[in-house]
Amino acid sequence: MRAHVDAWRGAYRGVIADSYLDSDELEQQRDTMWRSWRWADTPGQQVFVPVIDDRVVGFGFIGPERGNDTGSSTRRGEVYAFYLHPTAWGSGAAPATMARCTEYLRDNGFNSAVLWVLRDNPRARRFYEKVGWSFTGEESSFDGPQSANALPTPVAEVQYGIVLS
Repeated sequence: MRAHVDAWRGAYRGVIADSYLDSDELEQQRDTMWRSWRWADTPGQQVFVPVIDDRVVGFGFIGPERGNDTGSSTRRGEVYAFYLHPTAWGSGAAPATMARCTEYLRDNGFNSAVLWVLRDNPRARRFYEKVGWSFTGEESSFDGPQSANALPTPVAEVQYGIVLS
């Protein structure tokens, strides 16, 4: 959970209000979310965690695309959440974890995958592009995590995609 909170604070500073990022509420919401998440509750979901010096430094949570019940024979996966503690940025843990996430999705029959990233998060967007993801042109508004109160102000997010087959 610590990696998740610190990743939010490091990555979203200047995009999401500092008062929200620095609040006890953020930590409480992340803690509540971690305790309530039903990891791998849906078939095809998986969590991968990078470990450096016996310390979990992040996670990638993946599975079938949310809300995609079109009945299409093309199976699309999704990276629901991908976070790395700022002290692990540049360590190689992120590309290795993302590679494992996409490998798992491909090996489990997903033809492609998507993820959502805050539009004004250039570091994350550069990372996703470096490891093979591309902006799809889709945009949305992020009001906050589903398991938490809304953000003080919604922020723009964009979708990235990758072909896995």
